[in-house]
Amino acid sequence: MRDRKSEILDAAARLIARQGYKQTSIDDVIAAAGLCGKSHFYHHFKSKEQLGHEVLNRSFERFGDRGLAILREPLIDPIERLNLFIDSIVIGQAEQGCAGGSPFCGVAAEMADACEGFRVRIDAVFDRWCEQIRSLLVESGDRVREGVDPGRLARFVIATLEGAVLMTRVTREITVMQGIADDLKRFIAMNLRDGAGEALRGPRIVDAARREPARAGAVVS
Repeated sequence: MRDRKSEILDAAARLIARQGYKQTSIDDVIAAAGLCGKSHFYHHFKSKEQLGHEVLNRSFERFGDRGLAILREPLIDPIERLNLFIDSIVIGQAEQGCAGGSPFCGVAAEMADACEGFRVRIDAVFDRWCEQIRSLLVESGDRVREGVDPGRLARFVIATLEGAVLMTRVTREITVMQGIADDLKRFIAMNLRDGAGEALRGPRIVDAARREPARAGAVVS
């Protein structure tokens, strides 16, 4: 059985994803979570800012468990791990009916402007994500073309995926996300020595994802 605090965090995450952190009031969260009043809210959270921190932390933890864990899987070829990671972002968008986002997209950007503590936390997670991808590319060794900077390529991967998530949320078309993901794989393959990027090419997941019922309004994960 889910605890009450988790239900409040889920309700807050949905509201923040839909209308932004600044536009989400404590009263909005109380109504969405079905709380009795402000005393019930303050029993779990000292302030709206604490609620924001916990929403961010929960989203980042879920993303770390489900997404970044793929990048750390030692039994899978490093380039294939990157392939699977990109696919996992596309699948996540398909499952959320193109209405969700990664923990970093527009919601996190808006929250970073709202509070310095949020910005520091988000910056640290960006660094962690970038380092995971950079380490994976370094692990690929001489398969990466000479002169390619793994750190810059890692940041490009992050920026491309974030832009793809935002465009998919706006268009509500999973084919937009899939097309950008395919192009990103091709770009990565161009930075690998001949033949080293074959695992990044070819159809993978969207046809299957389309057959799954979309869960519109899902929280960021």
